[in-house]
Amino acid sequence: MYYNGTDVSLYAWLVYDREGADRNRDYIDYHHEVGKRYGITFRLIFVDELSEEIIDDVITKDRPDFCIVRTMYTPVYAALESRGIRCFNSYKVSYLTDHKGRCIEYIREHTSVPVVPTTVISCAGDRPGEDEKISSESIGNKSYKNISDMIDHLKNYPGYVIKSATGHGGSEVMRLTGTFLSPALSWLAKDDILLQPFIDGPGEDVRVYVIGDEIVAAVKRRVGSGRSDSGEFRANASLGGEVSTYKLSDGEQWLVRQITDQFDFGMVGIDFIIDENGAFIFNEIENVVGARMLYRCHPDVDILDRYMKYIVDYL
Repeated sequence: MYYNGTDVSLYAWLVYDREGADRNRDYIDYHHEVGKRYGITFRLIFVDELSEEIIDDVITKDRPDFCIVRTMYTPVYAALESRGIRCFNSYKVSYLTDHKGRCIEYIREHTSVPVVPTTVISCAGDRPGEDEKISSESIGNKSYKNISDMIDHLKNYPGYVIKSATGHGGSEVMRLTGTFLSPALSWLAKDDILLQPFIDGPGEDVRVYVIGDEIVAAVKRRVGSGRSDSGEFRANASLGGEVSTYKLSDGEQWLVRQITDQFDFGMVGIDFIIDENGAFIFNEIENVVGARMLYRCHPDVDILDRYMKYIVDYL
């Protein structure tokens, strides 16, 4: 096994759900390209090919040296790691970050990083079997027998933000108003809901890209021009938010390092909301983090190349 001269000869699975793979064909192709620089051969494999009924047969016939898992489906991480296959990111990272409420509670308990006060609301009657409770420092964990009872509760919090606990891209995030019910129902029924007070800031947040314990770069997102006038508060680039480079202060780096000290990250994005005083408040960790914003703002930073180097060094 040598390195800069290549010929490391590792075989890896790149695990996606089918919808995610359709959206990210170029990024998948780039994994193959960058992998060759480090002697890594990738195979694209889908989550539905790794069900408990067939996963042992698949691994017996085609066992990888490691997996890069690019889907928010924690059971597949657990299934692979229980069979001795190293996953990037790990099962622990997936478990603690893919549910936003669980992640906020973990950061609150293990660091001094400010977090958004959060209540996790579940609807056990509509989603049987989900009996794990997540505590909260604010209003308290709530569980309701049906969606109607949940909606009646949410009506008491006009101006608050609700979001899907496992959503991404900002599409399942909204502020509560008297007319919120119809557009929200489709995802209220399928997931835990986070209830949070609205952070009255400049409409900006910062994503910090991390590999291992290294801060690679940061990107600031802000609500796009003209969109805040219509009440829009989500700064996601996929929803028209504007992005730019961001230089972290020493204090902001210290907040990030408190978080990296608690995890064995592969590659993640750590998101902070900027409040009315310009201070960071932890929002979430993106386990399956996208790189489009980073490549747009930092064309000199090839984060996937850095990630492949990190994995080879790690192994």
